[in-house]
Amino acid sequence: MANENTLDLNYKKLLQDFLKLREWTDELEEDTENSKMTLSTGIKIGNQGGRLIIEGSDKSGLLDVYIYFDQPCKENKIDQMAILLNGIHQRWAYGRFMVFPDGYMRWQHRIDFEGCNPTGLMISNLVQAGWDITGVYADTIMSVALTKQTAKDALMEFDEARESDNDESDDGPSEL
Repeated sequence: MANENTLDLNYKKLLQDFLKLREWTDELEEDTENSKMTLSTGIKIGNQGGRLIIEGSDKSGLLDVYIYFDQPCKENKIDQMAILLNGIHQRWAYGRFMVFPDGYMRWQHRIDFEGCNPTGLMISNLVQAGWDITGVYADTIMSVALTKQTAKDALMEFDEARESDNDESDDGPSEL
């Protein structure tokens, strides 16, 4: 492992490169004591509001990308939400969704960049993948979080809709 205080990472520069690439004007929060940089900004997740948080630590080499939904899950739906998120994980393995006891939901992905030379583009790609998948599942997540719909029914509807979309866009032969 590299010296605890000196990795060849500079998350301040990386996040500034990310912001420049995205053409965003958000400010970074710097924790010099812990060699940590944080970016926090509002985003849209499908038709919902959300928050993107990126935290990078020069000491550990870790980068965390969090996408929080603004709307929490109803308290009586947290068990159904856990079932739904487990079902989503069976369909999508990049990052993970979580529901907290207070009902707030997020997607998270962690990367260890120690020994690497990450770029702003790499961070942008990580963020975009999470943003895309939260958008893909946003309506399904909200339907379980806020209505009487069950996780099982929501996943079945999601899968049927995806199957229907795939059937319509399939221009190839039906038999080989």
